[in-house]
Amino acid sequence: MGVEPQLARCGRRIDLELAPPCGFISVAVDFAMVSATQRDTWESFSKASDIVENESDYAGGMYLITSGLPDETGQKIRDALANYVRVVIDDEWPIQRQGVIPDQGWKPLRDIGTATATIHPQASGEAVIEAQLLTTFNDLYVARTTRLSAVEGHVPGVIGGIVFFGAVITIAYTYLFGFQNFSMHLAMTGIVAATLALVIVMIISLDRPFRGEISVSPDPFIMTQHSWVAAVDKK
Repeated sequence: MGVEPQLARCGRRIDLELAPPCGFISVAVDFAMVSATQRDTWESFSKASDIVENESDYAGGMYLITSGLPDETGQKIRDALANYVRVVIDDEWPIQRQGVIPDQGWKPLRDIGTATATIHPQASGEAVIEAQLLTTFNDLYVARTTRLSAVEGHVPGVIGGIVFFGAVITIAYTYLFGFQNFSMHLAMTGIVAATLALVIVMIISLDRPFRGEISVSPDPFIMTQHSWVAAVDKK
């Protein structure tokens, strides 16, 4: 009779001794998984920013190249580019932040293409400029379609579910650590829960790079606009 309780107490002590290392392993695995998801989310957000910068750079580049064309021909392309950038900033961006793919920019983009394709160069230099404009216009088109494709891009739902339940399991494991001081146990659990919560909130906030208040801004397009205004003022 006296042996069984003693064995039970020994078994309980062994469980408490094994629980901390097992728990720490679980915490390490879950934090590694959360960190990987966080890294992928941030990389996706950074790529979305690069896409926007590329698109605005192509528009700005076309605007500058037209300076080598006759005034009337070049102005027609510049007006089409200015209208495209304005539509992207004022019309498309608010719609993107709602998670909807905008289409207001397609007509201004077609106007750019039409104005570029109908230059009818009168000299070899103009022919070179037309070829460069057509190449850059193609790059602008690709950048635009890439941006629109990224509007609905996000971390797959199954990954989000795994991260969430992994966090729950990690927090549950902290109750097996066997602290004799309840306040210390409570503080450790709170720190782990708060850390995981902050990381998950950041993942959710950056998950859709063009949606919501925390999203990629149209600042590159605005800067391009300002550079055009500054160039006109210098003239």
